[in-house]
Amino acid sequence: MESVYLKTLVEVVKAGSISKAADILCVTQPAVSRRIKFIEEQYGYSLLDRSGQTLIPTDAGKLVFEKAEKMLAIERELLSGLKCIHERKSIAFICTPSFGIVHLPTIMREFMMEYNELADLSFMFDTPGKIVEALRDGIYDLAVLEHCECFDFSDLSTVSLPGDDMIFVSSPALGLTAGKIAPEALFSHTLLARKEGCCSRTLLEVNLQAIGKELSDFRSCVVIDDLHMVLHSTQSGHGVSFLSRELVQEQIDTGLLREHYIDGFRHHRNRTLIIHAGCRLSPQSPQNYFIERIHARFGLPTTSPI
Repeated sequence: MESVYLKTLVEVVKAGSISKAADILCVTQPAVSRRIKFIEEQYGYSLLDRSGQTLIPTDAGKLVFEKAEKMLAIERELLSGLKCIHERKSIAFICTPSFGIVHLPTIMREFMMEYNELADLSFMFDTPGKIVEALRDGIYDLAVLEHCECFDFSDLSTVSLPGDDMIFVSSPALGLTAGKIAPEALFSHTLLARKEGCCSRTLLEVNLQAIGKELSDFRSCVVIDDLHMVLHSTQSGHGVSFLSRELVQEQIDTGLLREHYIDGFRHHRNRTLIIHAGCRLSPQSPQNYFIERIHARFGLPTTSPI
């Protein structure tokens, strides 16, 4: 059986809810339900007691849950072990798209100028939830993510980096006044939004909920997965968007975009560097060189122990 089914059961039992587990796994609720149904059919037992408001495991479910946690732990150890015996010098790095666009090019350029002994170099973008999951599974060495959720990093090695602010932006062609703005002025326009699971989308939905609003209060909502396309469409006057200040600062300074704030909104988000436990951070390791370049990018000491 694929480990994704066991992982899904573990998250459902921990969360006590199909919907909460779906949010954690960054999949739809029907997908979680199908996985649970599949594993129940495979084992021939009902694994969840659905009679109450909170899902709890049956006796069979408790047994499967206990063994699943052990099997998933073994899988993580296996992936970590395979990475450690890999003799080729390599880095596998994953980050959120805004960090990748704003900071990664400079970090990569400085890293490659200083360290040229790499055989393999892998860079990927993804949403915060999937990044944390990938680090726990040992797929990547290092990660940087912006996040507004309170992730449990207790089993991971982390370094806090300077955060970032999220702001509404629009083209001057829309005629919106820069600075503090009434929500209704933005709601009369199309929202150019990121996909579910992205930090900007999550923070926006939390903020809207706090003032009794939701995405449907905008004139319309267009979901665009490509961050470059969101920025281009916003500059072209196709709608308003909720983006990283770092990403749009140049366009604001040159007058291509205007920034907007809603009173009472939470605009700040955190940024964290995560280091997989299997990384061998010797002074001469490529991972250590890369971490030093990240630190230097944010004006942090590069000689501090990780």
